[in-house]
Amino acid sequence: MEQNLFLEQRQRLQLSPQMYQSINILQMNIIELNRWLEKEVQENPVLEIVLNQGVVPEEDNDEKALDHDHEEQEARALSDYFSSREGKSGNKDISITEYGPDTNVQNLGYKKISLNEHLLQNFGVMVRDELDYKVGEYLIGNINYNGYLTISCEEVALDLKIPVKKVKQILALIQNCSLPGLGARNLKECLLLQLKHLELPEKELLKKLILFYLEELSKKDFKDISHELNLTYSEVQHLLDVLKKNFDPKPGRVFSQDNDIKLLVPDIIVKKIDNRYEIFENRGNSIDIRINSFYDQMLLEYRRMEKLRGQEVFSQEKLLESQKTVEYLKGKIGSARWILRCLEQRRDTIFNITRFIISYQQDFLEKGITYFKPLSLEQVAEELGFNKSTVSRAIKAKKVQLPKGTYELKYFFSKGLSQSNDEIISNEKIKNLIKGYITEEDIYYPYSDQRLTELLKQKENIVIARRTVTKYRKLMDIPSAKLRRRYK
Repeated sequence: MEQNLFLEQRQRLQLSPQMYQSINILQMNIIELNRWLEKEVQENPVLEIVLNQGVVPEEDNDEKALDHDHEEQEARALSDYFSSREGKSGNKDISITEYGPDTNVQNLGYKKISLNEHLLQNFGVMVRDELDYKVGEYLIGNINYNGYLTISCEEVALDLKIPVKKVKQILALIQNCSLPGLGARNLKECLLLQLKHLELPEKELLKKLILFYLEELSKKDFKDISHELNLTYSEVQHLLDVLKKNFDPKPGRVFSQDNDIKLLVPDIIVKKIDNRYEIFENRGNSIDIRINSFYDQMLLEYRRMEKLRGQEVFSQEKLLESQKTVEYLKGKIGSARWILRCLEQRRDTIFNITRFIISYQQDFLEKGITYFKPLSLEQVAEELGFNKSTVSRAIKAKKVQLPKGTYELKYFFSKGLSQSNDEIISNEKIKNLIKGYITEEDIYYPYSDQRLTELLKQKENIVIARRTVTKYRKLMDIPSAKLRRRYK
C-alpha cells in the first residue's frame, strides 16, 4: 500500500442554494407555501405580506408589466411589478364548504375543542382532591385521538407510585364523565361502555356478540354465531346493523384534532365561462409578498450618498456606515427578488400544466369518467418542454377545483391497461366501471371479483385479470363479496 497524489476530472451536477429553494417552492402546495412565506417575511425585513382578496384570472397576468428605469431603480423593479397586482381581482372569493354532506351535525359542538381539553374540563368538575386530579390528568394525557387509553393501569400505578385499584377508580370516573366509550382500553370495552347507556331491545344479544364474537362479525362469518346463539343469518345481520348504527368504535374522532386536519384548499380554480374553461389562481386562500417600499427608498438614498462621496459632504464614518447598509440591503433585496421570481415561475408552471390537462381531458370534463384518458408525466413534459421531475414536483400535493369537483392534480396522471387492439384504457375508467357494477349489484348475491372480470369482458370488451380487479377494488376501499353480502 502507498499514498499518491493525482488529478482527476469529473463532471457532476451541483445545485446552488437558490436552485434548491426554487425546487422547494415549486413543490409546495398553497398551504405549505403560505407558511413558508410567513417565515421568510419574518427573516427578511425587506419583504412584507400583502393580503389578497378574491381570485385573480390568468388573463390579468399580461396587464401587470410596468416600465422602470433599470439603471437607477433596479432594486425596485420586482417590488412594483408584484405590488401592481394588488386589487386586480376579477372574481369574488370562491367559498369552500366548511362541512361536507356526511357531517354529523350533532357532533359539531365538539369540533371547537380537543379531546384532552374536553375530558379535563368534565373530569375537573367531578373531583376535588388534588391527587385524584393529577392521576386523572396523567390518564387523560395518555388517551389517543380515537379515544382509547394507550397505557395500562399497572403502568400508571408504577409511574405514579399509587395502588392499581386507585388508578382504576379514577379511570372509571373518566369513562363516565363524557361521551360513552372514551377512555376505553380496547374495542370490546369501548362498545360495552356505550351499550351501558343505550336502551335497545337486543341488548343481551348485543352484549354476547361484543364479548365473544367481534372477530367473527368483522369477517362476516355468521356460521358459529348462528349455531351457538340459535339465530338465523338474517337475525345476525340485523344485530350487526344495530351495532353499526348505534355504536362508534372511535368516539374520540368527534373532537377537533390539530394533527388530523386535512383542508381541501385548491391551488387553481377552473371555471367554465361562455363554453370555455378559464384558469384562475386561488388568491382568496393565499398570501402575496412584495419588497417594502421603505427599504427600497433607503437603498436609493444610500446609493445617492455613495455618488456624493467625492464631494466630502458626508463624514467618512457615515459613508462607511452607508456602505455596510447598502451591502446588507443588496443581499436582502436580491434574496427577495429571487423569491419573487420563483413564485412567478411556480405560478406559470402550474398554470401551463393545468391548461394542458384541461385541453387533454376535455371529454372527461364534458362527458364524465368514461372518457378519462391515460396520461403520463413524460407526455406532459415532452409537450411543454419541461423536465419530467419538474412536472412531478409541480403537481405534488396540488389541488384543482373544477366544475365537477375538486381533484388532486396527480389524479389526472393515470396509467392505462393495454388491450389487444392497441387501445389503452385508463385505470380510473376501469375503477369507475367496477364501482358502478358493485353499486347496482344484488346485495343478497354480490358480484365476486371473477364475475366482475367477466362483466368487463362481456359489456365493455375490456380484458383484465381477476387479480387486477381485486387490486382496483381494494384501492377503492370496497370490501369483498363476502363482506358486502346481506342475508334475507
